[in-house]
Amino acid sequence: MTKPANQYRPDYAVPPGWILEEYLETRSMSQAELARRCGCSPKLISGILAGVAPLSPKIARQFEKVLGLDATVWLGIEYKYRCHELRAVE
Repeated sequence: MTKPANQYRPDYAVPPGWILEEYLETRSMSQAELARRCGCSPKLISGILAGVAPLSPKIARQFEKVLGLDATVWLGIEYKYRCHELRAVE
């Protein structure tokens, strides 16, 4: 598949964990507290922060409720990051 000449494709992508880390820092919230408030395991939060655990729609919705950033934004960041990772290995 050819890409249009005028399509912007940066050569980097930000993992959702980077954004999540900023949100936690600005709210002085620990990973454990976020996990508790989202109803998930601390291991999952740690994995998302490390960029190894995928961000599911369910967790994105919980992040929206707890942190205030819309679930579709979280999922868009996740999608772009995973697509970038796939392109990097092709």
